[in-house]
Amino acid sequence: MAQQIQDLVQSIQKEGIEKANQKAEQIIADAKSKAADIIRRAKKESDKVLSEAEKEVALRDQSAKASLLQAARDVQLSLKKALTLQINALLEEKVSQAFKTKDFVTLIKEVISLDLTDLSKTELQISEKNYKELAAVLTKELGDKIKQGLEIKPVKSVNVGFKLADKDGSGYFDFSEESVAKLMVPFLSPAIAKIVFN
Repeated sequence: MAQQIQDLVQSIQKEGIEKANQKAEQIIADAKSKAADIIRRAKKESDKVLSEAEKEVALRDQSAKASLLQAARDVQLSLKKALTLQINALLEEKVSQAFKTKDFVTLIKEVISLDLTDLSKTELQISEKNYKELAAVLTKELGDKIKQGLEIKPVKSVNVGFKLADKDGSGYFDFSEESVAKLMVPFLSPAIAKIVFN
């Protein structure tokens, strides 16, 4: 009987160990399954975070490039404006200097000789400040034109240069420093564009 009890105890122990081993294997399998699930979810979450980060970086890159392009355009426009202002001022200064030389009277004679207007209905308008020094020279140089009716008048509206105006005020040809400089500007625009955009 003692042998039977011992065999029964061994059988019970064996069954308990087998059940414990099965339970342990089940616990390990469940733990592995849960660990795999956690890893899968973590990978999915990390992929999502990485994708969102890449999108954000791309968006920031695109925004930075757009800002840089806008800044470059702003610099170009500012530079073009500054150059245009400088060139216009320089042109006006150079034209003004040219109109103060002895060639100025020659220029007036040449323009009047083009017969742009009916001299009997035309007046030569010059600066009030230069009238005294120019009137005598112009009267001498344009004597035959004055006989045809051309009048020489000092006016406030002309600072440097001259105008050929209809006596009735219906029209005029403007050869003032501002107008001549403005006429020259379009011919310089390609040069300005080349400087600014190269």
